[in-house]
Amino acid sequence: RVVLSSNPKAILYFSSFGNLKLGGQKSLYHLVTRLDRKRYRPVVLLPTDEDFAEVLRQEGVEVAIFQLPAIGFANLFSCFTAVKYLFRLIAAEKIMLLHTDGPRNTLYAGLVSRLRFLPVVFHVRDSDRDRYDRLLYRCADRIVLVADALRERFHWVREGRKFITIYNGVDLSQFPKDRVASPAPARPAFADRILSIVCAGRIEPRKGQNDLIDACQELKERKIPFQLLLAGDVEDDRYIAACRSRASELKIADQVTFAGHIENMPAALQKADIFVLPSIFGEAFSRAIIEAMAAAKPVVATDVGGAKEAIEDCVSGYVVPPADPRALANKILSLALDEPLRRRFGAAARRRVADLFTIETNVRKTEQVYAELLGSTDS
Repeated sequence: RVVLSSNPKAILYFSSFGNLKLGGQKSLYHLVTRLDRKRYRPVVLLPTDEDFAEVLRQEGVEVAIFQLPAIGFANLFSCFTAVKYLFRLIAAEKIMLLHTDGPRNTLYAGLVSRLRFLPVVFHVRDSDRDRYDRLLYRCADRIVLVADALRERFHWVREGRKFITIYNGVDLSQFPKDRVASPAPARPAFADRILSIVCAGRIEPRKGQNDLIDACQELKERKIPFQLLLAGDVEDDRYIAACRSRASELKIADQVTFAGHIENMPAALQKADIFVLPSIFGEAFSRAIIEAMAAAKPVVATDVGGAKEAIEDCVSGYVVPPADPRALANKILSLALDEPLRRRFGAAARRRVADLFTIETNVRKTEQVYAELLGSTDS
């Protein structure tokens, strides 16, 4: 049970989605449920009443449900209604700070904050540029980037006063430390088992699963038994059909599984030997990467977004160029043939997460931002 002080400062969080399938919503869940509730009281505005709302209520977090409409002249009445709703919510909950996560809700927050004199924190979890970025920059008092690489999204800004990088964090308790083993003695490769490769991400072209399927051809040619598990919701039916067709063409269809969304990824990662993220573009700071590292798995990832900030290349994993199946294959093969190397990389990955990417570090740094904006001295 959360014990509140007599006057915690209320923060209104805007979420672009109402479910917990995406990394950004998982990050927001970890943040609001671990805030120092003696100092801050979270209220989360969700567009739909789904599983995200349910788990927040179970944790004693206040939830409001309202779908903010698209902003435009054709929608003026709906926009006006939304602004009125926000004014009422802010007044009723005595909100002192707005924390947003997407273009639309940042535009709304920017408008109401100027009329209510409230600070706005814009949490940038997407590396893709938005046509309103210049306006979004002006709406925010502080901009939290999930990786230094996202600074490029605001390339026209010369000074960095508004920016702070706070990496996503994972809950290490979901990845027990006893899973980390010391390097095993050398033995003939795969004398008694099959190499398990896991990839997590929505099934769509930007995620590059087709490149990973191509890369696995090298394992087949080297007669290395393997299974590839592709976890993630299907976003593009034509793309998954092309991936299945390519796997059949390479005669590895029976070794490739499209598993859909997996609720318990820690359990799936526990059984993996290697984690691969072959994205071509569109990554910011992948939660999937740091979860795999927390599970003490060596990671092969493409140099997209903050991958180089998460992985220490050749120490806790490999970073390779995007859209290069041959480069992927070479690094996967290096790990496939060397079990002690996999274990060393995995142990190093786990240590790196413990040092840099825990949810405790994420929350503490975020609370420091709040303290600065709200004039607190008790940070």
